Amino acid sequence: MHKSVRGIIKKDNGIVLIHRLKPREDGTIRDYYVVPGGKMEQGESEEETVKREVYEELGITVELERKLLEYNSDYDDSIQIFYLCKYLDGVVGTGNGPEMTNKSEYKGSFNPEIVKLEEIPNINLVPEEIKTFLGKEEL
Repeated sequence: MHKSVRGIIKKDNGIVLIHRLKPREDGTIRDYYVVPGGKMEQGESEEETVKREVYEELGITVELERKLLEYNSDYDDSIQIFYLCKYLDGVVGTGNGPEMTNKSEYKGSFNPEIVKLEEIPNINLVPEEIKTFLGKEEL
């Protein structure tokens, strides 16, 4: 079991998400959103993971404010941890991590977007646990 740590980043009256369009084997496209973040590397703290992943995926720096949610995911046998983050610096969309630059290994598109909180119920945000949580939580 591994840990994945993700950042809920407040910016411009919304939160920064990554809009994924991922081709399936049957030729259809899976259209969904994810919270930026990813797997902890050996020796990293949760804070270091969020900061590294957010910078790689979005090109911005953040400060962690507080842990929002932690749960065990049956989907990929992981512990999913979400932190509320404050945007500090950088331009959303300038990330240069492997998922943004290695199109042969990472299929589909990764498009950072700022989504208004009131729009969250109308998008396919995964995992469902964070979508449900954000629908109830005051950020």
